[in-house]
Amino acid sequence: MSVRTYRVSREGDRLLSPHFRVREFACRDGSDLVKIDTDLVELLERIRAAAGGAVTISSGYRTASHNQKVGGARYSQHLLGTAADIIVSGAGPLLVGQMAEYYLGSRGGIGVYQTFTHVDTRSGKARWDQRSGREVAVSGWPGWRPKEDETVDNIPSAYAEEAVDWAVKNGLLQGNAAGDLMLRQPVTRQQLAAILYRFAELERQE
Repeated sequence: MSVRTYRVSREGDRLLSPHFRVREFACRDGSDLVKIDTDLVELLERIRAAAGGAVTISSGYRTASHNQKVGGARYSQHLLGTAADIIVSGAGPLLVGQMAEYYLGSRGGIGVYQTFTHVDTRSGKARWDQRSGREVAVSGWPGWRPKEDETVDNIPSAYAEEAVDWAVKNGLLQGNAAGDLMLRQPVTRQQLAAILYRFAELERQE
């Protein structure tokens, strides 16, 4: 995470990525200063590519006064420049939430609303459903994977080939019921714990 500060008057048209400019993240109260997290921009690019449609930022960075005016949370991620409320062409709020879930994994915040999706890049994890008008905490928004990930992911990169072969042969790395090692998927804490436990067992046997 790297939050950078810009001036809309001088850098509003500056490209932060292939499809997003500084002014798109600016506070709606007209403030010149805007804070933007580079990880957030990367996340929005990934969602845009996955959805195949334009991403409109309805709310990005917020000043403290504007955040209070719109009823934002006291410690809103918008104040830090790490959050965006987005509408994606051709994808409803729930689908966008599922895409964000895939890319954020066990971190970040995702809130699904009736007409938009909130995403942020906080270090912890937060998930909520606001579609009923009342915020309900949920465990996550699973259910979406890129088409290229639907095939079995058992071919390691050249630099990791020997290590993966060793880990599989020694039982440290195990796939799912379909035999998919999911080599390019993020590792959860419980998966890491299982790998470390198997390694400790291997050490005891030797």
